[in-house]
Amino acid sequence: MSRDNLLVVLTVIGSALCWWPAIVEPSLDFPRWILLALIALMTALATALSNGRCLRFVAASTAGTFAGLCGGFALFPLSDGIASSYIPDAVVVATLLSVFVSLVAGLAGRKLPVSNENHRRAVWLAFVCCVAFAPVALALTPPLVARRVARNDRVAAARFESLKNAVERTMAEAGDPGRICDGRALKRHSGPPFSNEDWRRIAGNAVKQDGYYYMVYCREQGGYTIEAIPWSGKGNGTRQFCTDESGRVGCGMEWNRSRHACIPCAK
Repeated sequence: MSRDNLLVVLTVIGSALCWWPAIVEPSLDFPRWILLALIALMTALATALSNGRCLRFVAASTAGTFAGLCGGFALFPLSDGIASSYIPDAVVVATLLSVFVSLVAGLAGRKLPVSNENHRRAVWLAFVCCVAFAPVALALTPPLVARRVARNDRVAAARFESLKNAVERTMAEAGDPGRICDGRALKRHSGPPFSNEDWRRIAGNAVKQDGYYYMVYCREQGGYTIEAIPWSGKGNGTRQFCTDESGRVGCGMEWNRSRHACIPCAK
């Protein structure tokens, strides 16, 4: 196989597989623009190695993106039915973006300095690293996700307990049950912090921190419910927390929403 044909094949493979770490569930949740940057870099490097022949690599990266997205969604079906309905739109948009970034990168790749052997080796090494991104990312996803989930679970337990104490101390200090509906009052008694915007919204609205949703639901006659649940399945957390004015800790996913009361966890 000639050098240029090898570069075309590797560009197709790299552009196709790079989308899979973003499709698989649970994923590492990295910014998706990184994938377009990776495709652009592969196109630029391949163009430089082929002495400026960029159009074949623009076509290769575009074809790879389309095939990789179609194959990835077929191999790793999304668990969210609503998100699945947008797959055709996502494939079209990502493919068009790939055409644009690879064309710009290909034109830029014509100017990369590969006149001597040391430069050429460095460009080859960078190109191979780009192609290897997907296998490496897929291999690292399970242990890194497990580590993220374990950390989020620990933080959620501490944050939930702190929020529970904040509500109880606010009620005891103010003597006014309505004060728990004021996030600024709760903020003075809480340990792990929320942002100022989250404190304004947490009473009656779900706020997101470290893979979990948190909410304080205020009810009449001093009743309340505090809930903390993972915001995206088991890829962000595995525990569920819920408590109310009775002080019992129950299972957040199973609390009685018609009564806004927690169901105790099974022992």
